[in-house]
Amino acid sequence: MKMPIRMIIPASLLIVLSIRPAHALTISIDASERLCFNSVGSIAISDAAELLRRSFSRSLVAHNIRTCQIRIVLPDVVSNRDYCIPGPSVRPYLCTAVPDASYCWSSRKCKGTIILTLEASSPEGVAAGLYGLLQEKLGFRFYHPRESIVPSLKKWPFPEQFSFAGSPRFEKRGFHLHTQHPTELTEQLHDPSLAGAFEDVKCYIDWLARNGQNTFQFFLLREVDRKTWPAHARRIVEYAHSRGIRCGIEISLSMIQQQAFQTITILRLYPSYQQQVDDTLAWLFQAPWDYVSLDVTMGEHLPFLDKLLPDVQMHIEQQVEKKYGARLMYATHVIAANNGMKVRRPKLPNSGIMIHSVMCYSVSEHKAPVYGNQNQRFMLEAAIVESKRRETWYWPESSYWVGFDTSVPLLLLPYLDTRWEDMETMARLGVSGHLTFSSGWEWGYWLVDWSIARWAWQLKDNDRERPTSPMSRVTELCNDPELKWLMAQALALQNAYLKDKELLRFMSALTPFSELPHPFNKPFQPEPKFRYGWLLNEATSAEASQALTEPVADLEGYALRMGEIANCLEKRINQLNKDGKIGETPYRLLVELERGLEVTALRARHRALTLRALLAKRGEHAGKIDHSRVSEPLLAKAKLVRHQALILVQRQEDIYRYQAEQIARQRLSITAYPFGYLYPASNLFFWEREEEQVRHERFDALFMNLWDMRRTLGLGSLFIR
Repeated sequence: MKMPIRMIIPASLLIVLSIRPAHALTISIDASERLCFNSVGSIAISDAAELLRRSFSRSLVAHNIRTCQIRIVLPDVVSNRDYCIPGPSVRPYLCTAVPDASYCWSSRKCKGTIILTLEASSPEGVAAGLYGLLQEKLGFRFYHPRESIVPSLKKWPFPEQFSFAGSPRFEKRGFHLHTQHPTELTEQLHDPSLAGAFEDVKCYIDWLARNGQNTFQFFLLREVDRKTWPAHARRIVEYAHSRGIRCGIEISLSMIQQQAFQTITILRLYPSYQQQVDDTLAWLFQAPWDYVSLDVTMGEHLPFLDKLLPDVQMHIEQQVEKKYGARLMYATHVIAANNGMKVRRPKLPNSGIMIHSVMCYSVSEHKAPVYGNQNQRFMLEAAIVESKRRETWYWPESSYWVGFDTSVPLLLLPYLDTRWEDMETMARLGVSGHLTFSSGWEWGYWLVDWSIARWAWQLKDNDRERPTSPMSRVTELCNDPELKWLMAQALALQNAYLKDKELLRFMSALTPFSELPHPFNKPFQPEPKFRYGWLLNEATSAEASQALTEPVADLEGYALRMGEIANCLEKRINQLNKDGKIGETPYRLLVELERGLEVTALRARHRALTLRALLAKRGEHAGKIDHSRVSEPLLAKAKLVRHQALILVQRQEDIYRYQAEQIARQRLSITAYPFGYLYPASNLFFWEREEEQVRHERFDALFMNLWDMRRTLGLGSLFIR
C-alpha cells in the first residue's frame, strides 16, 4: 500500500526566532503529532500558519510554543479512513462516507494568554475550522483560485471571549468545472505536458479546501492522451484526497457533441458494447475516482440511450459500484422527455442522481424559458422524489457561457439570488449534495462561485446564526450602506427587465442552432419568439411593430436606468477609495463588478439600435428608400456604442487572472472550440455580427460563423473513438 500524501510542518513553525520586533505578537498553533501526520490536517495547519504570517507581518507564528500571547489549540483527531490507491480488489471509496466537518471555536483568557480552542471530530473539521476562522472572522477573502485578500493586522482583533461555529448544510459540497467549454482549467486538467498544468489545478483544489468544499468534478474529453493522462489524473486525485476533497469524473455513454469522452462507440460493434465498457472503466480507474457521473444522451436534443441500450447503462452502473467500489451519479438534463417521466433516472437503487438546472433561473420560479421549457419545476419535483430514496445532489449553473453571459459579455446578478434561493430550497429538502456547474470566473463570475461556497455553510457567532443574502459576499468586500443599496438596485433592475420583461431573449446572442431551418432550430437559451428573417421579409407592418416596439422600449429603459446605477456605483467606489475606506484589492474587485454592469447597459443600448435598424430596413424596402437614409445611421450609432464597450473590455482584460492568450484569444483547444471562452467578448463578436446581419440581411447560421460545427457536432465519433 502506498503511503498517503503528507506535508511536513515547515521548520519555521518549529523555531522561535531570537530577534523579533518588540511589540510583535507570538501566535502558537498547538497540534498533536497524530493530527500533523494526517495530510488533511497538516496541509491546512501549514497553510493557515503561512497566511497568518503574511497577515501579522511583525509577529511570530509557530508550532507548539511554550510562551505566547495567542494560543490556537487544535483537537487531537484522526481520520476515519486512510487514503490509499485501489488495487485489484474493491476499496471503500470516500464518496460513500464523508467525515463531519462541523467545528466550533471558543476563546478565553488565561494567565495573560488568549486561548482559542477548536472543537472538531475530524481532520476535515480542523481544516474547515482554520479556514473559517481566517475568512469569516479575521477578514481573509478566498474569492478566486489565483487571488486572495490577506488583511494587514497588527493586533489581535477579537474580544477575549467569544464563540464561533460552522456546520455544512450539505454532506457533499463542491464544483463541477464544465470543461466541454474552453475555460480557465480545461487544458490543464487534460494535458499534463502543458507548462504549470498540475500547479494550476492544485491552486483550484486549494481554493476549494479554503472555502470548505469537499467535492470536485470535471467533464472528460475524448481527445485526451490515453497513455499520459492517467498518471496526471492520479496525481490530481491524490492531491485532492490529501486535502479532504472527493474527486469525480463525468463521462458519457456515447455523446457525440462537444468532444465528450465516450464509454462506447455506437457504430463500432466489435468488441461488444459490454467489453468496450469494461475496457473503458479499467483505463479510467487507473486513478482512484470516488465517483463517476454518467451522461446517457447522444447530445442536447438528441436521443437518450437509456432506452436504446438499457443493458449497457445497467452494466456501467454495476461495474462502477461492484468492481470499483465507487458511486455512480446519473447526470440529468433540463430537456424534458416528451412522454412518460420527464426526468430520467439511473437503473440501480444505489446509483445517485444529479438534479440539473441552467442559467440564472431557479428551479421554483414560474417563468424560466430554457431549452423550450416554461420553467424548471419538474427538476424540483424530481429532487423531492429522489432525495427520499437515493443519494441526490443539486447541480445548478453559476454561468452558462456559449452566447448567454460571459461571452457576450454580461454580468448577470440574478445568478446570485437564484442560486441562494435554490440552496435554501434544497437544504430544506435535505438533498445530500450541492455541486455547482461552473463555466468560468471572469467578468465577476468569481463572485457567484465564491458566494455559493459560503452559502453551503451555516455559521454562528456566540450561538446566534449569521444570516446570508444574495449580496452577502459583496457586503463583506465593502460594508458600505450606499454601495450595498446600489448593488441591490442593480440586481432588482436586472430581475425586473432581463427576467420579468424577458429581455434576456435579446441581450444574449443567438446560438447557431437557433438560426438553422426547421426542424434543426432547437431551443437552448432564451431567444425571441420570432425569427429575424421572418420579421424582415414576411411579417406585416403590424406584426413587426408588435414584435419589436415593446422590447426596444424596454431595452432603452434598462440601458438608461442601469447606466445611472453604474455611474452612481463608480462615483461611490471612487469616493470610498479616496477616503481610504476600502483596500486596494476590494477597490479593484468592485470596479470590476461595476464595469460588468456598465457593459450590460451598453449592450442594451446597442441591441435597441440594431433592432431599430432592422425595423428601418423594412420601411426602406417598402418605400424603396436608400439604406443610408435610416438604417445605416442607426447602425453607425450601434458601432459607436460597441467601440465604447470595447474600451471597457480592454480594461477588463488587464485584470484577467489567466493570460488573455489562453482564455480570450483564438488557439488550439481540446474542446470543440478553437479559442478561449472569452474570445467572443474580446472583440464583441456577437455585437458586430448583429450589426452585419442587419446590414447584409443575413440571419442564417453560416453568416459570420464563429463555431467549428464539425467538432461541435462530432458526427465522426459515431464510428471512431
